[in-house]
Amino acid sequence: MTKTVKHRDEHGRLLSVETRASLGAGMEPAGTVHVERPGGALRDRLGAFTRKTHAEALRDATWDALVGLQLFDHNFHRAHQALRLPCADGVHRHQQRSPAMALGLTDHRWSFQELLTTRIPITP
Repeated sequence: MTKTVKHRDEHGRLLSVETRASLGAGMEPAGTVHVERPGGALRDRLGAFTRKTHAEALRDATWDALVGLQLFDHNFHRAHQALRLPCADGVHRHQQRSPAMALGLTDHRWSFQELLTTRIPITP
C-alpha cells in the first residue's frame, strides 16, 4: 500500500507531492491514467455520458451502440500521438498508429465503412 502526502505552503498552495510506502516495500507511484483516459474520452465525445444533458440514451441498446462506436473509434480508427513510430522512408516523419495497431491486432487504421461491412466469422 502507498500513502500520498501533499506538502503545502502557508497559503495552501501545493508545493510537492510525496508517495510513501505505508505497508510493505516501496514501489513506483501508482497512476490512474490507464483507467481515467477512456472514461474522459467517452465523456468528451458522448453527450449521454455527462450529467443533465439533452442527449440522453433512453434505451439500453442505444447506450450500448454509443459506447461501442466510441470504443471502436478510440481503439481502431483514431491515431494516437503517443503510439506513432518514426518513418524511414524519408517522405513522412512518423507512422500514425492506433492502439489496435500497436497491439498487433490489425495492420491499418479501420474506417467506419470497413467496420460496418466486414463479416466476422463466428466459431461455435
